[in-house]
Amino acid sequence: MRLPVFLCRALCVLLALLLCAAPGARCESEPRWRAGFGQREIPLPENAGPLYIAGYRNGYEITGVLDLPRATAVWLDCGGAGVLLIGVDCVGLSRAYVEQLRASLAVECREWNCAQVNVYATHTHAGVDTMGLWGKVGRDGKNEAFMQNLLQAARSAALDAYADRRAGTLSYGKAATAGMQRDSRLPYEYDPHIHHLKFAPDDGGAGFRIVNYCAHAESLRGQNTLLSRDFPGVMADVLLERTGERMLFMPGAIGGLVMTQEFEKNADGSLNAEKNLETTGRMLACALLRVSDGRPLAAELEIARTELTVPLDNTAFLLARMLGILNARAVPGSGATGYALESELSVLRLGNMYLALIPGELFPELVTGRYLSASTAAAPERENPEPLAAIMTRRGLSADSLLICGLANDELGYIVPPNDFLLHPDTPYFANACDSAGRRHYEETNSVGPETANVIAAGFERCLSQLFPGG
Repeated sequence: MRLPVFLCRALCVLLALLLCAAPGARCESEPRWRAGFGQREIPLPENAGPLYIAGYRNGYEITGVLDLPRATAVWLDCGGAGVLLIGVDCVGLSRAYVEQLRASLAVECREWNCAQVNVYATHTHAGVDTMGLWGKVGRDGKNEAFMQNLLQAARSAALDAYADRRAGTLSYGKAATAGMQRDSRLPYEYDPHIHHLKFAPDDGGAGFRIVNYCAHAESLRGQNTLLSRDFPGVMADVLLERTGERMLFMPGAIGGLVMTQEFEKNADGSLNAEKNLETTGRMLACALLRVSDGRPLAAELEIARTELTVPLDNTAFLLARMLGILNARAVPGSGATGYALESELSVLRLGNMYLALIPGELFPELVTGRYLSASTAAAPERENPEPLAAIMTRRGLSADSLLICGLANDELGYIVPPNDFLLHPDTPYFANACDSAGRRHYEETNSVGPETANVIAAGFERCLSQLFPGG
């Protein structure tokens, strides 16, 4: 017996409604987070020349290994185009290497419908020199064999992350880390919370966390010559051991210079570096484990990206570029050197959370707006940009929904508030300036120039305009 067409259609609709209402069942049209995780160690090359430790002094070779660096990748999508986040355990990566990695994944990204590959450094100061700045003076400190190993590990981690993708939920949470940080420069401003974006797969297996924290990964401090992921590595190991979850670490607005406190001393008062590393990592892991699952994030993913042209004032950076040490892209521009650097900035919207991918070490006050007063700042005649939190608020968005990922897709160095940007009068960018209050202005020597902060704020505004064209 053949049923009338209208009756068949009605039964189909009824069946679909019943399936969607059944416990654990979902309509195919309902957006769902899909995510995957991948990780690979970055092997050290054999007989390929010296490897220099990054972040402190010139010409110091790595003397041993506490733990090998890793490339860690996360894939995210919610039914449409996806995005890759790749964190590398190193001090920083220039945009040139980011573009090499993107090119190596171009075929797969077309097949996967990947809208954007984002690569950032965890900023460990116990890593191999990946910028070229810490070799012997006047010479490139990068080891090209290691750089190729790094790119291959990052590519493999990305492939693993895509293959691992599963449906699940994504949530946001945070916990306080009172007393764990310090800032070496006024106004002593930093975010005291540890944040996570937690993915829990529907299949009941272990998920992962994207962990965001505002501190330089340098708990081993400046005398160290041992290779390590620093405290993010200890955190990841503890999290895996305690919960089975894996971790992608993401540095926040760490400029200023924000780092963790020293917790372990020897009898003579000197730092017990390796014990301090372990204690720091475990304390932060404990804080991370106190984070509740928090609020669920709707399965909504949007990506905005803008090109940046940053006036290059730093003559030391230009010299390093001419010597082949830095491989930043310099173009004719309005900087004091006659050049500018090309870079980029992106904002990801994950439900009602916003992840700003900043190409450098952003001073936290450029986010919060708690700038030094005119009576305290070293260059009060310069105007600071509108803070990123204020830009969010002006557009009707909660400032609490903004997370900063520093050193993303490029490394422009420190991004300093213009009204406290001071240079040495005789040897600018080569020597530290000292202001009338006796404060040392070290960060300026590792900054592209005083206009960088304004360029970043304008780029952030453009990205929000892409996400909210009518706002």
